Formats: sequence, structure tokens, C-alpha cells
Amino acid sequence: MITSSEQGRPQKRRRIVISCTECHRRKQKCDRQYPCCNCSKRGTQDLCHYDALPKNCQPTQGSSGVDSPLEITTNSKAMHFYPPARPGCERASESEDKIRNFGYSSYGNHNSMSLLRTVELYGGRAKGLLSPFPTNQSPLSSEADRKYRELVRQLPSQPCIEILVQTFFSDINWQYDLLDEKSFREDLDAWGKISYSDLQAGFARLALGTIVFPALLFQVLAQALLFHSPDDDMINSLITMAEMTFHDLGAEYSDTGVELLAVLGKEDITIATVQAGMLRASFLKSSGKVIESWHVLGTTIRDAQEIGLHTGQIMCGQFPVGPGRERQNISLVGHRVWVVLHIWDIHMAVVLGRPIATDLQIDRFACTIEEDETRRELFSHWQTETNPPRPFDVILAGFNVAYRYFKDIHKLEHHSAGPQDYPTVEHIHGAIKRNSEMLPSWCRLEHPDTKFDRIQGCQWLPLAREGLYSLIHLVLLALHRPYIFSVANSRTEALKAGVSILRAQERLFQQSQPHHCKVFSPVYASFDAIVLLAALCLVFPNENQELRADCIDVVERGMQRLGIIGQFNSMAKSAHGVVCSLYRRLTHRLNLPGDVERAGAFSNNPEWISPNSDTFIYNGTLSELSFDAVLPPRPTHDLFFNHISSTQIPVMATPESLPFDPLSVSITDSWNFEGVFSDASFWSRMNQPNH
Repeated sequence: MITSSEQGRPQKRRRIVISCTECHRRKQKCDRQYPCCNCSKRGTQDLCHYDALPKNCQPTQGSSGVDSPLEITTNSKAMHFYPPARPGCERASESEDKIRNFGYSSYGNHNSMSLLRTVELYGGRAKGLLSPFPTNQSPLSSEADRKYRELVRQLPSQPCIEILVQTFFSDINWQYDLLDEKSFREDLDAWGKISYSDLQAGFARLALGTIVFPALLFQVLAQALLFHSPDDDMINSLITMAEMTFHDLGAEYSDTGVELLAVLGKEDITIATVQAGMLRASFLKSSGKVIESWHVLGTTIRDAQEIGLHTGQIMCGQFPVGPGRERQNISLVGHRVWVVLHIWDIHMAVVLGRPIATDLQIDRFACTIEEDETRRELFSHWQTETNPPRPFDVILAGFNVAYRYFKDIHKLEHHSAGPQDYPTVEHIHGAIKRNSEMLPSWCRLEHPDTKFDRIQGCQWLPLAREGLYSLIHLVLLALHRPYIFSVANSRTEALKAGVSILRAQERLFQQSQPHHCKVFSPVYASFDAIVLLAALCLVFPNENQELRADCIDVVERGMQRLGIIGQFNSMAKSAHGVVCSLYRRLTHRLNLPGDVERAGAFSNNPEWISPNSDTFIYNGTLSELSFDAVLPPRPTHDLFFNHISSTQIPVMATPESLPFDPLSVSITDSWNFEGVFSDASFWSRMNQPNH
């Protein structure tokens, strides 16, 4: 209040520099966040608060950026001011907590939450947006504390954890590059130092990043168990019951990770929450639970958007900065995670016929990194010829060449892929071919340069290259699939893409170990390609004669792989039954002589080559079936959503030492496909007589 003696007197304007008092005492630059970077690194978050500095304090040099002070004027003799932080860094006031319950985002600028922030900042509240109390105070109940302790105690011993973490980073993480190994091991080390008394005290004694970490760790262990050798006695000691497998143990760990996140709720989502969700989705797919996996992916996308990953912004609350960890490096993990999450989303949307939930303009998203050199290092490094590649470089190579067109392909299918849209197909096909020619030599699709394959840190590259080759051709297969029954050129291109996929999948299979058969990638890629190749050869027997021998060859080899994988993977077992039935129809229609004997020769001789097309014996000239009104098959979607199956192959007791020969098993004369499908579907057409 201004007294009468002060009326008419010019008001004294006092410059106050806002900075963390602890940073000011140490004469360090402050980023004006809560807790600030310096206090986070020192572990002195309880000392981090923002008193107005003494009036003789001079501002730090600079007028912009996080190192510049915030200047305000005031007539008060003393005040506490807590400056607004970047999105995700503020501690909500009591009224903000209440309005957040209505579901408003913390990252939008045009909603009631944003208005509340503005009112609190400029409305003269004594307490601003930031509370002087540590942000890791949890409102969770004592029952949640008890449940949390009960779940984390299910973690295996530290030596077992170390073994499985090593398996994860050597055999799995390169596939999606979801985790930064250095940061993860720092978090693992910090978790290992948690004392019994700290855990008993509950959430109040643990930092947010520490609380969430076990949920991510459980998912890492679950993934590692899919790839870990079953001959390891140390890990075998974790098996507690007869006939229990590593996959069973992994399923228990993955479920426990989900329970942990359920205990923590959605109030304090972190990047680790998103990473755990993605690994959970991957584990479910490998377990044959594709529908459940798709739902988990949707939840994970929402979690990522909740913490602003789609904006590309750095959010200090969700990226806890530990000792020796750079904030910029942590933010780059967020960029990588969102790119991979988007690719998963659009990929599953096309393969499974589901809606797309994300959007990504890669160039615009890359520009959210302000520093040019850092942006180039993350988003342009894949184009270099001289520097060793990184896993994310392979992912970006695939995205820039082909994956970016998944959204256009999805739109084509959504609009029923009419003749008027075919120029779009030709345009995308040409663009993918041109983009493929611009790939760096180390990931070239044909005759790649293998100079990096054996250097330290790039042992994963040969497998990644085959995966890239397979996925790029899967995009081409998906592009032409809607037109395979109506456009001859699309049939030719689909056959070429399918052969390329199955050749790549065979090379991947040859480099894999038997205990790797639990993973999902070799199943859905091979299944889609086998079904489409067999369908085209069956429906159009007089076309593409020059490709016929290769098609029959890769179909038979692909069937054998699915049969072998099916001994370990329920998804592959179901797919194998369907393709076997389809293959028998194909051999019957083409009247291939002695197919059982020829199949037996093939299964016993990996060097077997299919006969040339002119050796096929036809009963006269085969007329092509009419499929003008038939919808092209969507094999993976049909398998999991329409429950397509074929039960002609009887269950056989095969000695474990003998490989299961998928082509030498006799079947009944009933070749009908079972499932939920319309009269216009490919499967319904196959069930009609003489087909």
C-alpha cells in the first residue's frame, strides 16, 4: 500500500535478478528452472529456491537464453519470486492441481491451464507456479508404498540382472535404439545403491526417476530372456518350477513391470514410462498377443504426448538429470523415442489395418533442436560414408527411403484404392526406388559395403541391414497390395517385393539362434509375403512366368521356416497352418508333379533350387480365376482380427532332435479356411468349389 507521504513521488524502480540463491552463492549461472540444473547435479534440490537477489546484485551478461537472468521491477522491500519454467518443469500450485484433474494438457498454450498460469504469474500471488518443496513428494498412499516394495523385491539378484542387461544391449536394443546404454547403466547403478531403509520409508525418500526405473528394468529383463541362451546356469537358477521356460519367466517380469506402472499411476509420467510401454508392446507381439500389443502401443503414445515428446521440447521433470548426465543428451533420447514410436504406429496401422494415432514431419521435428551441429549429428548422420553407423541411423535410413510413405499407403487403402489413385502408387514407387539409390554404401540394398560390419560396436549391422532390406520391400508390397487383383503391374511389383522379403528373412534366419524364434519379426514379414505370393501364383498362373520358379522356391523355404519357428512361437504355428493349406491348393492347381517327394528333397538339402517354370505340367491352359470383386488378403490382420486358420495338419509328436518338415505332412481333402470373413474376402473365395 502506498502511504500519503509517497503520493506524488516518482516510484523507485529496483532491478531484481531472479536466480537460484544457491547458484548465486556459488557464483554459477542459473537456468531458472526448478530444480535448476546445478542443484540437480549436486543433489541439493532442497536448497533450490528463488529469493529476490540483493539490490546491489548485477545481472549476468547476456539478454536471452537459459543463462540470462529474469529482470523485474518492484516496490516491495522483500519478495520471493519463482519464474516460469519450460513445459514439464513446473510444480503445480494447488489450484492448478485441481484444474489438471479435468484433463487439461500442461503443454498447450490455448486452454484453461495456460490461462491459470498467466493469472498466477501476473496476478500477484505470493506463491507462483513453483513450489519451494521438492518435486518428488508423492501423494501415493501407504498401501501403494507397500505394493511397490512387494513388486520391486521380485527383481532377480544383481549378478543375474547384469547378465540379462548385457544380453539386452548386445542383442536387442539396436533394433529400436530405445535406451541409451550409458544413462541406463547409471540408473541401474543408482538403483543398486538404494538402501533398505530408503525403500522402507517409501516414495518420499526416492527421486521420481528412481521410482519409475524398476518398471523399465523389468521390461528390459523380459526382452533379454527371449534372446538369452537357455544353457546359462546362472539364469536357469531363476526358474522355480518344472517345465518353466525363459519365456514364461519373461512374461512374469513383463507383467510385474506393468503392475508397477499401475501403482504409480499417470500423475508423474517420465520418459522411462514410455520406454517401458514400448518394450511391453514388443513383448506382447512376440507372445502372439498382437491385439493386446496394439492397445498397449496406443496407451504408450498417449503417455508420450502427455510429457510432450511429440513437441520435441526438453522437459526437465521427465528427463531427470543425474550425475554426469547432460540434459541435451537426455533430450536426444526423447527425439529418438518419438521417431521410433511414430514408425511403430504407422507400420502397425498398415499391416493390421488400424487407424494412425501419430503424425511426424521429420524435417520440422528435427528443427526443434536449436543447435545446428546437434541436429545434424542426430538426424543427418545416417547419410555419412566415413563414420561408423549407429542403430538410429539405420532407422532413419529406412524412414527417409520408405517408411515415410506408410501414411500415404494407409490413406490409399482407406479410400478403397480406386483407379483414380493409381498415379499416386506409381509416384510413391518411383520415389522409393530413387531414395534407395541414395542410401550410403554401408546399408545399400544391393551389394553393400561391409567395411563397418566387424568393427567394435557395429556387430549388429549385418542383421540390421537385412531387416532394413526386408522392411523397405514390405512398404513396396503394402503399396501394391490393394491393386494386385486389378492391375497387372502391381502384381509384378508385389511378386518382386515378396521374393526380396523372403530372401532377406531367410538370411536373417540363418544368422539367428534357435532360442531367438520367440521374436515376432520373422513371422509377420514372412507370413504376409508368402500368402500374397501364393495367392498371385494361384489366381494368375499364366502371368510372370519368369518369376514363377523364384516364387515357388521362397514360398517353400518360408513355409519351412514358419514350421520350425512354430515349435516355439504360437503366432508362427497358426500362420504355418494357413500357408500350408494355401500351398497345397497352389500345387493342386498348377499340377506340380510329386510335390511331397520334391518337398522332402528340399527339406533335406538347403542348396535345393526350384525347377524352371517350363518344367511345370499343366492340365491344358489354366484359365485365370475372376477376382474383380475380391478384396486382397491382409494376412497378419486376418490372422489376428479375423481368426483365419486351417486345421488340416494333424498334431504330431516330433522328437525334439528332428526338424519338423512342414511340407511332407499329409493333409485331408478338406482345404477350407476357417475364420470370420465376408463373402468378398479372398478366404471366402478360396473356400468355393474348384478353387
